[in-house]
Amino acid sequence: MPVWLSALFIAIPTYGYARLVHGIDRFEQEPAKYLIAAFLWGALPAAFISLVLQLIFSLPVSYLWGEPASMAATSIVFAPLTEELAKGLAVAALYLWRRREFDGWVDGIVYGSTVGFGFAYVENVLYLANTGGLADWIELFVLRVIVFGFMHGFYTSLIGLGFGVARHAPSRLRALWSIALGWAAAIAVHAIHNTSVTLVEASSGSTLLVTALNYGLLIVLMLGLRWLSARRDRQMFKAYLADESPDVITPETYAALSGVRGNAKSRSAPRLGKSFYHLAGELAQRKRQLIEYGEDVAEEIDRLRAQLRELSYPHVRMASASQSSDAADRDKSG
Repeated sequence: MPVWLSALFIAIPTYGYARLVHGIDRFEQEPAKYLIAAFLWGALPAAFISLVLQLIFSLPVSYLWGEPASMAATSIVFAPLTEELAKGLAVAALYLWRRREFDGWVDGIVYGSTVGFGFAYVENVLYLANTGGLADWIELFVLRVIVFGFMHGFYTSLIGLGFGVARHAPSRLRALWSIALGWAAAIAVHAIHNTSVTLVEASSGSTLLVTALNYGLLIVLMLGLRWLSARRDRQMFKAYLADESPDVITPETYAALSGVRGNAKSRSAPRLGKSFYHLAGELAQRKRQLIEYGEDVAEEIDRLRAQLRELSYPHVRMASASQSSDAADRDKSG
């Protein structure tokens, strides 16, 4: 199988996994340029750094105890340690230098999983490039891309979760603990997974069982994250958009955003569209940053208010435009 064809086949499910995770951030979508940067870091620098470190760590083990021991140590210990270290650097960079776009645990999960999917993409392309024939290619594709395709994104999402919780930690010490625990959890879960795969017998029954377990846990995880994300959004809208009604948004819209039915299926959603909810999410986030952390976002808040007001009260904008046009006509005639 040509490398370019493998890359194409792997890209399709990888994109699907990324879209699935990005869907938990319903209103305040992350900038595409940062998501692309996160994916590329996972695909290139993180993959290279971890490969070099694994070679360095495995050489002494191979020399002292032989190649089988070196391979086992790499899979169970060195790979989880070096890969999560390298992938986590991108999450740390976004946290430190793009804090305005890194505003909680949902953002952390989105950025972390994106780095992980980039890493998995390149790793899977390299593995499939070394298969001996079509049958081996299909078997490895199913195992690595379908059965375990979500795993690298999941590992690094734990790092992002730690950084996201740290974003609103009450003290620097708690923030550091949150980051350390998230990173340690990613390494530990990665190591547990690799250990279990190493020990599982290569039989159709065990493969089917592992597949069912993976996707069962994935479904539960995604449903849980979507519920938590929706709950977080409602709480944030209720807290930070209450004083925007009725001047910026209508009372009905505020009730839809902050109430139990405050989601994309609420009655007012079809009239407002995705752009409105994105702007509302941005406004709530920026007000939180201003009120809780004193960040310099006042001008951006004013801009978002103006945009939301135009969407909430389009008839006012049309009337204003009509009055301006009439005034201009009178000036010309005068």
